[in-house]
Formats: sequence, structure tokens, C-alpha cells
Amino acid sequence: MSHLIRIHCAPEVRLALQPYFFSQDGAHVFRVFGVAIAEATFTETGLDITFPLESPLEELEALHNLLVRIDSHHDVTIDDAQAVIGYLGDGTTVTVYRHFKRWLDFLSAARVRSMEGVVVEVRANGIKLAEGVLRSYELVEDGEFYVSACTIEADGLEHFEGELSLAAVM
Repeated sequence: MSHLIRIHCAPEVRLALQPYFFSQDGAHVFRVFGVAIAEATFTETGLDITFPLESPLEELEALHNLLVRIDSHHDVTIDDAQAVIGYLGDGTTVTVYRHFKRWLDFLSAARVRSMEGVVVEVRANGIKLAEGVLRSYELVEDGEFYVSACTIEADGLEHFEGELSLAAVM
């Protein structure tokens, strides 16, 4: 079993989409870092893209970016109703194309929530600021998801503000 995305387009657009895919063992595939993550079948009405049900998040993100690029540069209609990969907190269906960025934010927020009371590393611009038990945090979701403030407990309480990232310390 696999997910299916149908891209409907005119024949000349279908030809323009072929360079996005590599020929590999008689099939057209979308590759990331040399690994085939999806297969394309060119049809009379466009193309069908299939990818495994259990794809890693990095591959889903690469596929999402491909679909965004195709949609923004070509006259196509993307039908990804058969590519449901999850749900938002309010029950909204997430496909590899629709609501994908909101879903990433939803997952990131859940990850931060799960780190409360855990030893974390606080970083800003990739630079480690401190390490301690996460006591509180504030999230920003204005097109981009990030932690805007947090308080950790190390040798007393320390408060940080800015575009922060948190990672659990193992």
C-alpha cells in the first residue's frame, strides 16, 4: 500500500514536469540525496505520484517542497486526498501538500510540551545558551514556529527570550 497524489495538467505541462523525476530501473522517481522516495507515473491527464505509507518526516518534507514548487511554477491541479499523513489538534486532515506546514508546527509544539520538566539545552542561532530543567515556555506561530521565551532551572531560574530552540539532553 502507498499514498497517491494525482497532478492534473495539460500535456505540455506534463512534459515540463518530467525533469523533476529521474529514470531509475524503468520507473520515474523523485530522489533526495540519491534515495528514491516517490515514484511518478505519467498519465494522459498528468501524473500520479506514489510514496510509502510509512515515510520519514524528512522525506515528507522534501515531497511537500516538490509539490509546492510544481504548483507555484506550473498550471496544475493537485489532488492529494489519498495522501493523508495526519491530523491537526482540531481534527483537520493533513496531507503531504495541504496543511503540511501547520502540521509541522503542531508536531513541534507537542514536542516542546513533552519536554516540560525535562533537562533541555536552550539555543539561539545554533549557539548553546544554557542547560537545565524546562519550567515554562512561550510559543510563536506567525508563519514560522519557534519558542519565543523559556525559563529553565539550573542554578536557580534563568529566563531567555528571542528565537530559541530547545532540545532534550540525553
